[in-house]
Amino acid sequence: MTESLTLPAEPGSLDPAMEFVRKAARKANLPEERIGQLELVMEEILMNLSRYAYPESTPGDMTVVYSIPQAGKLCIEVADRGREFDPLAAATPDLTLDLTGRPVGGLGIFLIRSFADSLSYRRDQGWNRLTFAISGG
Repeated sequence: MTESLTLPAEPGSLDPAMEFVRKAARKANLPEERIGQLELVMEEILMNLSRYAYPESTPGDMTVVYSIPQAGKLCIEVADRGREFDPLAAATPDLTLDLTGRPVGGLGIFLIRSFADSLSYRRDQGWNRLTFAISGG
């Protein structure tokens, strides 16, 4: 089973997108702890997409697609036609530095990598496609 939701790539779309993935997580029988982690991952992805994917003068859409390949596992793809950006190419932040010595950025993808069981990016015919899986265990 696969379901999708397309919304404007703007901060106001965060709530309906989050409700969409929460329902998916419950259908997949993910435990509440993993649903909370899923929410953090989605918030990071969607807020960055709404801020940076499209030029201010050219708003665009984002599509969230989920599938449940088996009970306890949820796969999500977030797709947009904005600027090409591979978040997996970003350097891992140096967490040994104190906050004043640490450059801005990079923690979001670190968080996503920490919570997702798998994570991939591809650019496909003008689409950015960030795919990840999260499971109950």
